[in-house]
Amino acid sequence: MKLAFIAVNDLTALEADARFAAEHGFTGLEFNYWKGFEDLTADTVAQMRKILDRHGVKAASLGLWGWNHTAPDADERRVSLGHLDRAIQFAETLGASILITGGGQVPGGSLDDNVSAFAEVIPPYLQRAQNAGLKMALYAVHGNSFLDSIEAYERLWAQIPDVGIKFDPANIRHHGDDYLPWLRDHGDRIFHVHIKEHLYMDGKLVSQPAAGMGDIHWGKVMAFLYEHKYEGYLCFEPHGPLWGRPPLREKMLVLTKKHLSQFLM
Repeated sequence: MKLAFIAVNDLTALEADARFAAEHGFTGLEFNYWKGFEDLTADTVAQMRKILDRHGVKAASLGLWGWNHTAPDADERRVSLGHLDRAIQFAETLGASILITGGGQVPGGSLDDNVSAFAEVIPPYLQRAQNAGLKMALYAVHGNSFLDSIEAYERLWAQIPDVGIKFDPANIRHHGDDYLPWLRDHGDRIFHVHIKEHLYMDGKLVSQPAAGMGDIHWGKVMAFLYEHKYEGYLCFEPHGPLWGRPPLREKMLVLTKKHLSQFLM
């Protein structure tokens, strides 16, 4: 398994993140974009790649978040799929191995409706991603993605078997579900892992500190990843108003690495 963290997308901040990654034993950085992806240019991506190469750090993944690839409105769907096509090109430029995106959302549609809509639009984009050396990992439980349960993935795999899970136990826990069965039953379908901690009090999320300081059972997560021979990235996600920004952001990265190192060979 390899260690990465989610980088800041600004080029100046990326320079600092790439330097920090190289100095602290991270081999990759992840890049995620929501609406701001529409402003990302090929020139900026080329500069990002130069920064990574300068510090000897890889692109762990590129994520396109929140865009609705199966929107009933034809113009919205066209724009969203156009961004997906650009994301494939940009991920290839960065040298990433994983492309992260959502499954789309048909408002008011059944699970069958959503699976059919995604299966109708995604094959050519999945093929382009594979031709670019990318695996496509689909995120769950938020951001214009009908994939809100393991059943949704299972139904999708019956038609599109080559997509995987972008797995975030904290997100699944916050959704009200047990994340361990996902690992136990479908660990071989997990293409990318986010490491984000959640700390609850009185049933409410009160903090998102470093791994090991909250309620996620990281030892159990790692046990199932080993059982399924996971060899991808463990990507740390600094998150929240305190631990997601300075001065606690770097502490979160270092302390999370220290906690997880007990489970790494």
